[in-house]
Formats: sequence, structure tokens, C-alpha cells
Amino acid sequence: MLRKGENAPLDGGRVRIAVSAADRAIDVSAVLLGDDRRVRSDEDLVFFNHPAQEGVRLDGAEVVMDLDAVPTDVSTIAVVASVDGPGTFDGVAVRADVHGGSAFEAPAMAAGETVVVIVEAYRRAGAWKVRPVGQGWASGLAGLAADFGVDVNDEPPAEVDLRKRISLRKEAVRVSLEKKGIGGVRARVAVALDASGSMRKLYKQGVVAEIVERMAAIALQVDDDGALDAWIFATEFARLPPLRVAEIEAWTRDNVRMHEAVAADGSRVALGGRNNEPRVIEDVLAYYENRPGEPVLVLFFSDGGVAKDGQIARLLREASDRPVFWQFIGLGRGRYGILEKLDTLDGRFVDNAGFFAVDDIAGISDAELYQRILSEFPDWLRAARAGGIPLGSN
Repeated sequence: MLRKGENAPLDGGRVRIAVSAADRAIDVSAVLLGDDRRVRSDEDLVFFNHPAQEGVRLDGAEVVMDLDAVPTDVSTIAVVASVDGPGTFDGVAVRADVHGGSAFEAPAMAAGETVVVIVEAYRRAGAWKVRPVGQGWASGLAGLAADFGVDVNDEPPAEVDLRKRISLRKEAVRVSLEKKGIGGVRARVAVALDASGSMRKLYKQGVVAEIVERMAAIALQVDDDGALDAWIFATEFARLPPLRVAEIEAWTRDNVRMHEAVAADGSRVALGGRNNEPRVIEDVLAYYENRPGEPVLVLFFSDGGVAKDGQIARLLREASDRPVFWQFIGLGRGRYGILEKLDTLDGRFVDNAGFFAVDDIAGISDAELYQRILSEFPDWLRAARAGGIPLGSN
């Protein structure tokens, strides 16, 4: 265990430094510094929205360094922990472990620090070494950025917050997929949003907009083009323009609303106020039938009032030999009809649908939500593959 004032050699090549903190959720980042202990440009800050830079990259809570690839004008790589959410590092021990080598535990902070440089890798006489630091800033990343010469004021705070949320949610999706043994899966992702009259409160409170953002993170992780295909429905339906993360605020403002939708082809659709799930299910199937390739994960949100059981059952049976999996998510205590009986729906080539309901989706953590959404998808992938359903490169 290293102490302040000590150092240890690094063998060169690839080095992994894992960072952890007791009782605190943290973000990990790294800063590439020159001899003057300043960044060469803002690109030298490696963080959630810029996860790699010239031999240094992030891998979850680890900083991975390919020391042989680090430019010669970089003399120091600072490994940084910052508090994710409210709170400080007061009374909290933060630890860095060099895989196969030394470790360092920074003394607990006591002055409201929210960002701490834990250790630094640095060059000395042509060789790389690691040393403990344990220096913190109560002013957060702004304080670190000011000392190291990083300009963090290029983007408005709201945009930075949005990108951070998406990045963290994408990471939560990745972790969930890896836990289920399908970490490298590629799929098209679609969302179908209930806009019937009983959904009014969820739209007004921003819950549906939040759902869209959380589902966009799934598309960003598993879809090659990072786009979320989208439908909205009530009595009638509309296929919306695909959502790309860079456009999420404008897309949500223009499309996440009740009563009337502007479809992808520019036409205006009066949605009405009743439930008509079969119409939108038919359109989703027709859309992907003409676009073969990767499997499709459809995330279908409804607050209940499902009454067209026979038609829904027929469509799911007929579609059970297609590369489409339907994950139905209930948003309350409504009547879900056939959706609650999907596990026993007979007459299908493979089980191609799942269902769960939540009373308050806004109160569920991303990790739990993604775990539930992705719970049956891996089983369907295996069954579809075994049954010869075309799944592209998966």
C-alpha cells in the first residue's frame, strides 16, 4: 500500500487503475498533462462524454492506459474521482488499485471536496511510475479544470447534464446486458407510446418524456446507428421520425404529446383518446418486414385499458417466427388483459413477448428498469436462434 511521498514503478504497456469509494457513487476520469501540469487542449480531459484520448480510456470505474501509446509531450496522467450526485467526500475513503501492482487509499476529506485526484502516472528518466496524490476541490470539476487549464464552459449546463445522464444510462444498459450474457448484442430498438386519454397525467408530469430518454440509452448501446424508432398510439397511431440522442430535446418537445402527432412522412394524425393496440402492432410488423437484418426489440408502453385481446393474441402468434421481440411495460394498475397472460399464450413458434407492470416508473432506478426490460430478451434470442429465425450477425 503506497503512502503519500512514495512511488512505485510501472512496467509500461497496458496498465489498469481501478477507483472505488466507500458509500459513494462516483464518476472516474483522467487528465493528460504536460510538463507544465496543464492540458494541451480540452481533449485531454477523459470523462464520460469523451472516454478515450491517445492511449488513455475509461472502462467503467477503471482508467486503462496504454503507456507505449501516450504521446511524448504528456508527462503525467492524473486519475480523478468525482461524486456522482449529491454529497461530498467528507469522511469517505477513496481507493485506487493498480492491477498487479500497488494500491493507495486517500485520507478521508474534510473540507467539502467533491473531486479528488487519487493517483498520478508520470514519466521519470524515460520510465513510468505511479504516485499517490489525494488532492481535492470543493469547487468540483470546475476547480480541477481551472488548475489544469481545461475550458468547461463551451456547453450550457443543461446540455452537459443531458449528455451525462445518457452516458450513465448507456453504461447501465451495458452492465445489464453483460450480466445476462449478451454484452455484444446488436438490435434495432423501437418504442411504442400509449397516448390514450388516461395517460394525460403522465404526459403532463414529464414521465413519458423521461421514458423516451431512458429507452434512447438502450438504442444507443445496441443499435448500430444509435437511433430509437418510435410510434405513438391511441385510437389511431403514427410512426414518428427516428430519435437520435443529439436531437433528443427538440424531438421530445415535438413528438411526446397527446391528441395529434406529426408522422415521419410529415402527415398530421389525430390520435383520438381510446386504446387500439392492434393497429400499431400491425404497423410495427409491416415496417420491419421490409427492413431485414438485426433482431428488433419493441418496448411497448401502456397504462392499461387493453380490451382487444383476441386481435393482439392473433398478431403475436402470427409474428412468432419473425425476428421481433415485444416487451410490454404497464404503467400503473390498469386492466392489461391478454398482456398479463403472455407466458401461457399458446400457438407460437417461440415465446416472443414479455410483460411487467410498475406503479411508478419514475421511481425505479435505471439499473432496475433495464434489468426488468431486458429480462426475457436473452431467452428469446436463444430460442429464435435455435429455431432458425434470421437474426443478422447475432
